[in-house]
Amino acid sequence: MKRKFTPTARRMLGLVLPLLFAQPLVARETLSVAWSHWPPFSQIAADGTLGGLDVTLTRQILGKAGVEPAFRNLPWARALYLMERQQLDVAMGALKTPERERFARFSAPYRRASFVLLSQRPQAGEPDSWQGFTELATLCQAKGLRLGKLRGPRPLPMNEECPALGQASEYNSDDRLLTLLLARRLDGVIMEWQYARYRLGQLGASDAIQCQVLLHQQPVRLMFAKEAVNDEALARIDAAIAALPSPDPAFAPPRCRLDATRTPSLSTPSAP
Repeated sequence: MKRKFTPTARRMLGLVLPLLFAQPLVARETLSVAWSHWPPFSQIAADGTLGGLDVTLTRQILGKAGVEPAFRNLPWARALYLMERQQLDVAMGALKTPERERFARFSAPYRRASFVLLSQRPQAGEPDSWQGFTELATLCQAKGLRLGKLRGPRPLPMNEECPALGQASEYNSDDRLLTLLLARRLDGVIMEWQYARYRLGQLGASDAIQCQVLLHQQPVRLMFAKEAVNDEALARIDAAIAALPSPDPAFAPPRCRLDATRTPSLSTPSAP
């Protein structure tokens, strides 16, 4: 039997059906968020709860945008794999790259990561060999420096014009870098400052290290699978980021002897 609709019902269907089929993707009520052990950004606290700077900020940002985060413990490589296949909604602490923009959308930056060159403080009665580098261009042309950095790409746009940094040996972990630095088997290491500060504090070695160069400050964002948010949802998230309070001074960049972020060119030392 063929069902007949009243004129009122037909008008209602005419209004509702186009909306159903044209409805854009919106932020779901709950979004899955990847995390892994990376103190002080994400870690399990002594009371067994998940915390850390990125976790706290992500909860604040998504909460203000009307979204509930559901955290999943995933290695970073696995998180990227799942997000590329639209099986994970959010990754924290992400860097925006053209490759990732193929499958993801990015929020406005919600913090900055500071990359630094750290060295040992000279022992009592020992000369400070770093004092000879009075400007960045001189340091960049130095020969024989034993420098280390984490294996893989690092967001250091100055590498090409700073041979000393570009030739740094690569290691598989930041902990290995600190071990070699504290054992004086490396002269300096390139690291993300907040993790270095956290780990040195654990080792009781904070006073044994000094910052030689603030190399780069990288904007850090939330990365979303393209199917997780639409323009309106991303606008709410960006508005929540804009409303965040000023960063905690504890997470500010360290005081370094030299600052590469304020130097237009490193390739040529200035005339004496």
